[in-house]
Amino acid sequence: MAIILCILVAIILLVAIYGKTPMTITSHPWNHFYDNIQFSSTDFYVEVERGLRGRKVEGLNYAKESFLQSHIFSARREYLRITQGEYIFYICAAPFGTGMFVSWWLCVKDEKIRNRIPILSKLAGIDRGKKSFYQMDTEAMYRGMVHNAVIGVADALTGESGYRLTELDRQYKEIAK
Repeated sequence: MAIILCILVAIILLVAIYGKTPMTITSHPWNHFYDNIQFSSTDFYVEVERGLRGRKVEGLNYAKESFLQSHIFSARREYLRITQGEYIFYICAAPFGTGMFVSWWLCVKDEKIRNRIPILSKLAGIDRGKKSFYQMDTEAMYRGMVHNAVIGVADALTGESGYRLTELDRQYKEIAK
Protein backbone atom coordinates (compact mmCIF):
# COMPACT_ATOMS: atom_id res chain seq x y z
CA MET A 1 0.00 0.00 0.00
CA ALA A 2 2.83 2.41 0.84
CA ILE A 3 4.45 1.78 -2.54
CA ILE A 4 1.23 2.63 -4.38
CA LEU A 5 0.87 5.82 -2.33
CA CYS A 6 4.47 6.82 -3.14
CA ILE A 7 3.89 6.19 -6.84
CA LEU A 8 0.70 8.29 -6.81
CA VAL A 9 2.48 11.15 -5.02
CA ALA A 10 5.34 10.96 -7.55
CA ILE A 11 2.90 11.09 -10.47
CA ILE A 12 1.07 14.07 -8.98
CA LEU A 13 4.37 15.89 -8.44
CA LEU A 14 5.52 15.21 -12.01
CA VAL A 15 2.22 16.43 -13.45
CA ALA A 16 2.33 19.55 -11.27
CA ILE A 17 5.91 20.34 -12.30
CA TYR A 18 5.87 19.35 -15.97
CA GLY A 19 2.15 19.43 -16.82
CA LYS A 20 2.01 23.05 -17.93
CA THR A 21 0.09 24.18 -21.00
CA PRO A 22 1.92 23.08 -24.15
CA MET A 23 3.16 26.08 -26.06
CA THR A 24 5.43 27.12 -28.86
CA ILE A 25 8.03 29.82 -28.31
CA THR A 26 7.60 32.25 -31.19
CA SER A 27 10.27 34.76 -30.24
CA HIS A 28 12.79 35.77 -27.62
CA PRO A 29 13.76 39.04 -29.17
CA TRP A 30 14.79 41.06 -26.13
CA ASN A 31 16.92 40.75 -23.03
CA HIS A 32 19.37 43.00 -21.24
CA PHE A 33 21.84 42.78 -18.39
CA TYR A 34 21.86 45.87 -16.18
CA ASP A 35 25.38 45.88 -14.74
CA ASN A 36 25.86 47.09 -11.15
CA ILE A 37 22.17 47.92 -10.72
CA GLN A 38 19.74 46.19 -8.37
CA PHE A 39 15.96 46.54 -8.16
CA SER A 40 13.12 44.41 -6.88
CA SER A 41 11.73 41.82 -9.28
CA THR A 42 8.36 42.14 -7.56
CA ASP A 43 8.33 45.93 -8.02
CA PHE A 44 9.30 45.45 -11.66
CA TYR A 45 6.40 43.05 -12.26
CA VAL A 46 3.93 45.32 -10.45
CA GLU A 47 4.95 48.30 -12.57
CA VAL A 48 4.83 46.37 -15.86
CA GLU A 49 1.33 45.16 -15.01
CA ARG A 50 0.27 48.69 -14.02
CA GLY A 51 1.61 50.07 -17.31
CA LEU A 52 -0.20 47.46 -19.37
CA ARG A 53 -3.46 47.91 -17.46
CA GLY A 54 -3.22 51.63 -18.23
CA ARG A 55 -3.32 50.82 -21.94
CA LYS A 56 -6.85 49.40 -21.43
CA VAL A 57 -6.41 46.38 -23.71
CA GLU A 58 -9.25 43.94 -23.14
CA GLY A 59 -8.61 40.36 -22.15
CA LEU A 60 -5.14 40.61 -20.64
CA ASN A 61 -4.63 38.31 -17.66
CA TYR A 62 -1.70 38.47 -15.26
CA ALA A 63 -0.14 35.87 -12.98
CA LYS A 64 3.21 34.84 -11.59
CA GLU A 65 4.63 31.51 -12.71
CA SER A 66 7.79 29.82 -11.60
CA PHE A 67 9.99 27.52 -13.62
CA LEU A 68 12.79 25.23 -12.57
CA GLN A 69 16.17 26.70 -13.48
CA SER A 70 17.38 23.40 -14.89
CA HIS A 71 16.51 20.11 -13.16
CA ILE A 72 13.94 18.91 -10.66
CA PHE A 73 16.15 19.73 -7.66
CA SER A 74 17.24 23.17 -8.91
CA ALA A 75 15.92 26.49 -7.69
CA ARG A 76 12.91 28.09 -9.32
CA ARG A 77 12.80 31.38 -11.21
CA GLU A 78 9.65 33.51 -11.05
CA TYR A 79 8.23 35.14 -14.18
CA LEU A 80 5.34 37.48 -14.81
CA ARG A 81 2.94 35.70 -17.19
CA ILE A 82 0.65 37.83 -19.33
CA THR A 83 -1.93 36.02 -21.41
CA GLN A 84 -4.41 37.16 -24.01
CA GLY A 85 -6.13 34.61 -26.18
CA GLU A 86 -3.49 32.38 -27.69
CA TYR A 87 -0.58 34.62 -26.69
CA ILE A 88 1.53 34.12 -23.56
CA PHE A 89 4.30 36.51 -22.56
CA TYR A 90 6.82 35.56 -19.92
CA ILE A 91 8.76 38.43 -18.42
CA CYS A 92 11.77 37.85 -16.20
CA ALA A 93 13.52 40.33 -13.91
CA ALA A 94 16.12 38.61 -11.77
CA PRO A 95 19.35 39.33 -9.94
CA PHE A 96 22.42 38.16 -11.79
CA GLY A 97 25.71 38.70 -10.00
CA THR A 98 26.03 42.41 -9.21
CA GLY A 99 23.31 43.37 -11.67
CA MET A 100 19.86 42.53 -12.93
CA PHE A 101 18.77 40.56 -15.95
CA VAL A 102 15.53 41.44 -17.72
CA SER A 103 14.01 39.50 -20.61
CA TRP A 104 10.72 38.59 -22.23
CA TRP A 105 9.52 35.63 -24.26
CA LEU A 106 6.51 35.42 -26.55
CA CYS A 107 4.80 32.03 -26.74
CA VAL A 108 1.65 30.74 -28.38
CA LYS A 109 -0.65 28.23 -26.68
CA ASP A 110 -0.72 24.88 -28.39
CA GLU A 111 -3.24 23.03 -26.27
CA LYS A 112 -6.01 21.93 -28.60
CA ILE A 113 -5.95 18.89 -30.83
CA ARG A 114 -7.50 20.90 -33.66
CA ASN A 115 -4.27 22.95 -33.83
CA ARG A 116 -2.54 19.82 -35.07
CA ILE A 117 -5.10 18.83 -37.70
CA PRO A 118 -4.48 20.94 -40.82
CA ILE A 119 -8.03 21.07 -42.18
CA LEU A 120 -9.62 21.84 -38.80
CA SER A 121 -6.99 24.46 -37.94
CA LYS A 122 -7.52 26.16 -41.30
CA LEU A 123 -11.31 26.20 -40.91
CA ALA A 124 -11.01 27.51 -37.33
CA GLY A 125 -8.61 30.28 -38.41
CA ILE A 126 -5.75 29.00 -36.28
CA ASP A 127 -3.37 27.70 -38.96
CA ARG A 128 -0.03 28.78 -37.49
CA GLY A 129 1.67 28.58 -40.86
CA LYS A 130 -0.82 30.83 -42.65
CA LYS A 131 -1.88 33.66 -40.37
CA SER A 132 -4.06 36.44 -41.71
CA PHE A 133 -2.83 40.02 -41.81
CA TYR A 134 -5.06 40.72 -38.81
CA GLN A 135 -3.49 37.87 -36.82
CA MET A 136 0.04 39.01 -37.70
CA ASP A 137 -0.82 42.62 -36.82
CA THR A 138 -2.35 41.57 -33.50
CA GLU A 139 0.72 39.54 -32.56
CA ALA A 140 2.98 42.46 -33.52
CA MET A 141 0.86 44.91 -31.47
CA TYR A 142 1.02 42.72 -28.36
CA ARG A 143 4.75 42.20 -28.81
CA GLY A 144 5.37 45.93 -29.21
CA MET A 145 3.10 46.89 -26.32
CA VAL A 146 4.74 44.48 -23.87
CA HIS A 147 8.21 45.46 -25.06
CA ASN A 148 7.49 49.17 -24.56
CA ALA A 149 6.07 48.51 -21.08
CA VAL A 150 9.16 46.50 -20.07
CA ILE A 151 11.55 49.16 -21.42
CA GLY A 152 9.59 51.96 -19.73
CA VAL A 153 9.65 50.27 -16.32
CA ALA A 154 13.34 49.39 -16.65
CA ASP A 155 14.09 53.03 -17.56
CA ALA A 156 12.12 54.26 -14.54
CA LEU A 157 13.82 51.85 -12.12
CA THR A 158 17.34 52.52 -13.42
CA GLY A 159 16.96 56.24 -14.18
CA GLU A 160 18.22 57.50 -10.81
CA SER A 161 21.50 55.68 -11.35
CA GLY A 162 22.03 57.47 -14.66
CA TYR A 163 21.91 54.18 -16.57
CA ARG A 164 20.50 54.62 -20.06
CA LEU A 165 19.95 51.96 -22.71
CA THR A 166 21.42 52.70 -26.11
CA GLU A 167 18.98 52.80 -29.02
CA LEU A 168 20.37 49.47 -30.22
CA ASP A 169 19.82 47.91 -26.76
CA ARG A 170 16.21 49.16 -26.77
CA GLN A 171 15.29 47.31 -29.97
CA TYR A 172 14.05 43.77 -30.17
CA LYS A 173 15.12 41.61 -33.02
CA GLU A 174 13.08 38.99 -34.79
CA ILE A 175 14.63 35.57 -34.75
CA ALA A 176 14.68 33.86 -38.13
CA LYS A 177 12.57 30.70 -38.12
